[in-house]
Amino acid sequence: MWGLNIKYLNLNQNMSVNGDLLTPNLNLEINSFPITLFHVFSIKGQHAEIVAMMNPTSISSTLDLPNPLEDRVFDKTAFSDGFIGLKVGMVNGKAISLEDYMKGKINFTMMSYFRIWYSGSYDKDELVNIGTNRTTFEYGIPTTMSLWSKGNSSTNLELFPSIRFFTKNKDVLVNPVSNASVERTQAPLFVFENHIIHNFNKKLRATLNGRYQVGGQTTTDGSKDGNSFNNYGATIGLGYQLHPLIYLHADYGGIVFGGGEAESNMFRFNLQLNYLKIKKINSHEQAKIYNHFIINLFRFM
Repeated sequence: MWGLNIKYLNLNQNMSVNGDLLTPNLNLEINSFPITLFHVFSIKGQHAEIVAMMNPTSISSTLDLPNPLEDRVFDKTAFSDGFIGLKVGMVNGKAISLEDYMKGKINFTMMSYFRIWYSGSYDKDELVNIGTNRTTFEYGIPTTMSLWSKGNSSTNLELFPSIRFFTKNKDVLVNPVSNASVERTQAPLFVFENHIIHNFNKKLRATLNGRYQVGGQTTTDGSKDGNSFNNYGATIGLGYQLHPLIYLHADYGGIVFGGGEAESNMFRFNLQLNYLKIKKINSHEQAKIYNHFIINLFRFM
């Protein structure tokens, strides 16, 4: 199976586009268009997915600077950080035929997910950049379980604990007058995503999505920046299966509670297109298969 996931995100926040670098004195208005290509296959009998994402982004920002420097306004259009990733089934993660899938239902699955985030556009002579000028290594364990099911209605829970490790950014501009640059490191960031999905019927579903993250403080030129994350954000969304090949989803939300200075509000629209070569099954069964893949793919991209 192949698929293309296209998102539009409107964000107002004081952190990087992908939400893992906090800059308290930065006010960002972001319009982002992540495009993700994925392929589902098998590795030695285990379900596997390979995922790649690039992220065209436009930002308008205000950076509050201490005296005697004046606040700076930046408008940029470029690429923010993207990633390549691999998922492999761990528990109930065996690759199965369509015939076997149609015979039963798996109530619990756990996968191993490794992602490498590459830097987007970065200019060492600019105070504000869309890319982060570093590489991020992320490992997580997406888990899906059924909470309730009756007829065409069901409620599922998805959990995704993960940890991110960051390489150094060796070209951080700290003084636009002297063009002085220093080195910045970042502590590991722990992220815990949770999603509750209620399917009203075969086509319509509602979601409640949460994300808690803690850690990730940066150290610039040997001094800690006091910008650790410790916050929980949530969104509420609605999705519709327009066609067995097409899924639409929109959600809205922001940071709900937590310490620190993190701020974020988000509107997200998601379009997913799928291609699955299926022979000798009717359209009702085909729709059921597409629905299964869509629900278990699009949130962890």
